[in-house]
Amino acid sequence: MNENIWTEFAKSYDQMIPELNCYQRMLRKILRDTEGRRIVIDAGCGTGLVSQALIDRGHRVIGFDNNSAMLQRAHDKKAAASGEARDRWTVMEGSVENFPSQVVSDADAVLLNNVLFYVQDVESALHEVLSHLKPGGVMIATGPKRRPDLQKVLRHSIAEWQAEERFTEDLQAALAHHSTCAQKLTTDPNEMVTFFEVDELVDTLRRLGFSRPLVADGDDYFGENYYICMQK
Repeated sequence: MNENIWTEFAKSYDQMIPELNCYQRMLRKILRDTEGRRIVIDAGCGTGLVSQALIDRGHRVIGFDNNSAMLQRAHDKKAAASGEARDRWTVMEGSVENFPSQVVSDADAVLLNNVLFYVQDVESALHEVLSHLKPGGVMIATGPKRRPDLQKVLRHSIAEWQAEERFTEDLQAALAHHSTCAQKLTTDPNEMVTFFEVDELVDTLRRLGFSRPLVADGDDYFGENYYICMQK
């Protein structure tokens, strides 16, 4: 297991990220594009936020991550779920560049949510995705198109919270911690290593064997992130 900056992120991740309207807008797209797709692999699942939303909607989810602090929170979410939901939810240690051997090879969807920017060998990860999807299945990838403008995202998010009158003391405290971690992440060239423009990622996926994009845009997180849903 890797102990890295995500160990610090884990302390505020679940208090901060779900409060971001830009995250919720992206999550709605993920739920839209996984609708009707029963088995979903959440590769690099972090604290299990997206996994939990998929479980709540009835999917079977296999999530894995390589940071123990983030993964523990995913285990905690699974433990707090109902028995029936726990039966549909697998949480394990694993790397996106080499999926765990227990992961099914006929998934209906594979999710790489804000994962690829942290991956050195991106093509290995994408080959792993392709080999674990059934024909017609989809890969959903999100992430920064370039080194992200953190202040832009925070400025717009704070304005939204203030307009909604929910910029509470608890949220301000979570923001302070999360911002410190994010500043380290976005300024250290050893932390964020891989970025894609939308067309560049679509072309890469086609070259590796994916067939066609169902969705390809660069609108998320106030224009900082791409969102690709690509069919095998």
